[in-house]
Amino acid sequence: MGKSHGLRRKSRAVMTKKVREHGKLPLSRLLTEYSEGDKVIIVIDPAIHKGMPHKRFQGQVATVKAKRGKAYVLEIPQTKKVKTIIALPPHIRKHVD
Repeated sequence: MGKSHGLRRKSRAVMTKKVREHGKLPLSRLLTEYSEGDKVIIVIDPAIHKGMPHKRFQGQVATVKAKRGKAYVLEIPQTKKVKTIIALPPHIRKHVD
């Protein structure tokens, strides 16, 4: 059998929740509004597959550039480039300086 090359491969620890985090998502996480220029942290919620960014961006700090429907357009500075990502609110949290 060939090796799987899916988006969630090698993500057993990254894409799992702790025991006490299971269950319904708090509404405050879904209803939080972010404005342009806000700093957010990408924290992937594995229970919600829609609007999930790639696992390589887990834990990174991004800047909100725009809102696109329910989702947000995020920019993450890499070494020489700036990556643009579209993610839904369950996968992002406000960054506290």
